[in-house]
Amino acid sequence: MGSARWLLGSCHRRSSTGQISSATRWKMNVMWDTSGRLLRLLALLQRTREWNAAELAAELEVTARTVRRDVARLRDLGYPVASVHGTGGGYQLEAGATLPPLMFDAEEAIATLLALQDASATGNRGAAPGALSALDKLNRVMPPRLRSAIDALAQNSSRIDLGSQIGSDPAPVNANTLVLLARACRARRQVEVMYQGRSGMSGRRYLEPLHLVRTMNRWYLVAFSLDVNGWRIFRVDRLADANITTVSSRPRKPPAEDLDVYVAGRVGAAVRQVTATVRVHAPRAEVAHWISAAWGTITEETAQTSIVNAGADSYNAIARWLLLMDRPLIVIDPPALQAAFATIAIEAKRTASKEAIGRSAAK
Repeated sequence: MGSARWLLGSCHRRSSTGQISSATRWKMNVMWDTSGRLLRLLALLQRTREWNAAELAAELEVTARTVRRDVARLRDLGYPVASVHGTGGGYQLEAGATLPPLMFDAEEAIATLLALQDASATGNRGAAPGALSALDKLNRVMPPRLRSAIDALAQNSSRIDLGSQIGSDPAPVNANTLVLLARACRARRQVEVMYQGRSGMSGRRYLEPLHLVRTMNRWYLVAFSLDVNGWRIFRVDRLADANITTVSSRPRKPPAEDLDVYVAGRVGAAVRQVTATVRVHAPRAEVAHWISAAWGTITEETAQTSIVNAGADSYNAIARWLLLMDRPLIVIDPPALQAAFATIAIEAKRTASKEAIGRSAAK
């Protein structure tokens, strides 16, 4: 704080003509250089577990003595920079009693904001308030260029909850690629990308991006492919070397009025390796919340019965899912689903018998 007050005072030292004196200007430049170097040092310490003084000096283009002074300044500001003893010595940023200010690059800031948006949208009463508060703090200090990137992403993307595919890990996506695609959607510009298909083969594609959708731990791009002259859905984690061109996208009729439903149907079809049809003895309104667009459809048959067309990666998975509705049902097709129910019934009976035996033994 003393340095900050010194800087503030020196900024007002002017000559009789109102100009800042050379000595004061020199002091201001030194102070700004020091402040900038401290931020760079903090960013380096956050990047890895340990640095020695020589490595930091080389990165910052200063002497080891200056590094030691800067480390002392960070400690004075409350950053827990620990000295590492041993050959060569070194420094590392440790966890402190309070959370100090952190340095984020643009990609890290975007990734953090996306994670906070997800947390605030989950409906979790415990996590949502904290996520919203953190979002508000980040939004207030966000630089204009980064705010523009976030706005583009918010205005041209959506999130739909279709659950998670069993055995599927989240696909990492480059935040800069997401922002580039969002800006292309907003500006209605064509993009040139390298896309890796399911076979593993990569090829250059020319696309007219329309909308981004996040679901089932993945990002998808709805775009008109100039290569096949039709609308397609692309996994963003399979895109690389994306560039916005100067060519405007042509006005086209979207592939659907509701792009979220469109993506949900296509993504769901890709994971529905087997399908089945059942009659549920319950009104459609009572069981509709169990049926997401990715996994099936539900049609009202009568006032008291509904027809469910379901899909998943196995009949066993469909059977277990349908049992969660806790309503009487009849398998219409195929017989393999009946066999899956029979297997589950045998497993349940065996488990119940083991529990009964266990209780008897305990007595």
